[in-house]
Amino acid sequence: MIHDHEHIHHGCTHCGCNNPVLKILEKELSSSEIITQLSENKTPFVNPTEESVLFHGGTIRPLIDGKTHTVEAIGFHKGKVVASGSMLHVTEAMIKTGHLFQTRKLDKGHTLLPGLIEPHVHLVPSAILGSWLDLSPYDEQFLKKGYNTEWLKKQLDDYQNDPKNKEKLNKNNYWILGCNLDPAFMPFEKSHTPDTLNKLVTFDYQFLDNIVPDYPVFIMSASMHTAYVNSLTLRIIFDLNKSIRDQYKTFENYQQTTNGQLQETEEIGPALKCMPIRQVAEFALASFKNLDDLFDTAVKRGVTFMYDAGMTSVQELILKLYLDFHQKKVRIGVAQTCLTLDDAKKLPTFTPIKEYKDLYSGSVKIISDGSNQGLTGYQSKPYCCYPADNLGVFNFPEDKEHPHPDEPTQTYLDIVKTVVAEKEWPLMIHANGDMAVKFAIEVYDAAFKAKKVADRRHRIEHCSILEQSQIQQMKDLGIVPSFLIGHVGYYGYPFKEAIFEEKVEKLDLCRSSLDAGLRISLHTDYSVSPIGPLRMMEQAITRMMEAAPDDYPDKVLNEKECLTPEQALLSVTYDAAWQCHAEQWTGSLQDGYFADFVILEQDPLTMKEYYKELRKVPVLETWKGGVKVYTNTDIVVPETV
Repeated sequence: MIHDHEHIHHGCTHCGCNNPVLKILEKELSSSEIITQLSENKTPFVNPTEESVLFHGGTIRPLIDGKTHTVEAIGFHKGKVVASGSMLHVTEAMIKTGHLFQTRKLDKGHTLLPGLIEPHVHLVPSAILGSWLDLSPYDEQFLKKGYNTEWLKKQLDDYQNDPKNKEKLNKNNYWILGCNLDPAFMPFEKSHTPDTLNKLVTFDYQFLDNIVPDYPVFIMSASMHTAYVNSLTLRIIFDLNKSIRDQYKTFENYQQTTNGQLQETEEIGPALKCMPIRQVAEFALASFKNLDDLFDTAVKRGVTFMYDAGMTSVQELILKLYLDFHQKKVRIGVAQTCLTLDDAKKLPTFTPIKEYKDLYSGSVKIISDGSNQGLTGYQSKPYCCYPADNLGVFNFPEDKEHPHPDEPTQTYLDIVKTVVAEKEWPLMIHANGDMAVKFAIEVYDAAFKAKKVADRRHRIEHCSILEQSQIQQMKDLGIVPSFLIGHVGYYGYPFKEAIFEEKVEKLDLCRSSLDAGLRISLHTDYSVSPIGPLRMMEQAITRMMEAAPDDYPDKVLNEKECLTPEQALLSVTYDAAWQCHAEQWTGSLQDGYFADFVILEQDPLTMKEYYKELRKVPVLETWKGGVKVYTNTDIVVPETV
């Protein structure tokens, strides 16, 4: 085991944007032994030759200049768009290339679009946890039915009783590691009196002891700010950490005080440092396979570009190594994580992005609070559920005595000013709670008064709880939002009934933002919600609360904020590319842009029904740079001629 006798200080509140597992174990995950094994006996991947193809028929929407009109034909050569427009024009342009090309007619209804974009994901953290027992509420892109404590008990029973797992657990003293557990989706207790709070499901060491008495258990919640452990795990942590023993004096006090619910880095860190080193190595070595699965899922759902919203040097090392030996199925940009003022001061001065390269750095990422579903988004008023008087967590307090300031702290102001005004970087500020969003706008404003550089596309990530007046402030300042639209579709019901109540009407104000002239994007914060731009479009178009019971009176959350299909499409293509500083090569199929496109079985702009239907539309093919990276083998498509 890794022995840690140093106190691990409180750090940032976690969500998909700041994974404590990688942060705390980054030295172990990037050890020379692991890096050597990841690259051992591998040869560099040679990309296939790009195809020269002229497509016509069906429905072709190149989205040039953000317009959704159709064209008769489009041609691709050497990984780029040659021309689009009439059949005659495109044919002549393809002939002028001087090369033979294939011609392919799309079936009626089949639709060719620019490749879809995921503008906020977390690739390596998702791959590292990909070997843990998945306890998420999702089945593909749908919420699981019967997601409750009984379901959780069955998953843990099945896992520990599987002969293969049991052999490892007994032989190597392994822990049962679980991830993505989301109590927000489990049945909650609704308060019916004004002086009591709603109550979400929670888990303690006694709950886990009853299911798994013989093996250590460590389960990371989906919000990343809580880990649930049993008594065996608590005993290991207590015995191996002098700082824990000094703080709690007796094991019984540690057990009763934490209740098996470890909060934030201060409590989660010592647990992670006690994991068997062999087990840490195994899930690190499995990261390449999990990245394979992740990218396969992405192209299956029409994605050709992903923007990693929180890259660290260790993550970049692992991802670059992966890309050396595997087909590059999607394009990748990154935002560099900045946690402290020292991080900000070490940044080089930003150079505008002029051409694509894998893992280009287009932004800096700052995380100001936690997640609303994890009850750590920073709010102006307490959450409507236990624990009482909970305002969430702000990540840049001046001291522990004042964790909930009413104004942005000097530390926060200094970090943003350094990134934006001094180093001139585009910035993405993670802000979920309404107080966090307020602070984000204010620190941007203060930094711009020091120095404002044009065309930086500064963003507020998630931007969950928003006032109408703040939208105009964002417009005036030139800040744009990227919405985690799964907050509406997946979390809307628990937000409305248990976590926020009336305040939920301020959630993800997509249409109001567009009406004010802001260019928005939709994202998944993967692995907080499943990869799937078509599903994101659907949730923005319908704003249906999927977790609501069948007899719930009104499943649409704030109907006036619904997007049109055209608006939703641009938010996962044209405008998403612009937010990621990638609009000069992707997001549309303008002449000379990359041949990154998708062919769908249906046109998403002409469907009659959208709720739970758009995510079902089959992706027939996904192309990146003129190379077909996905073919739907369940559906026969015409061959090129």
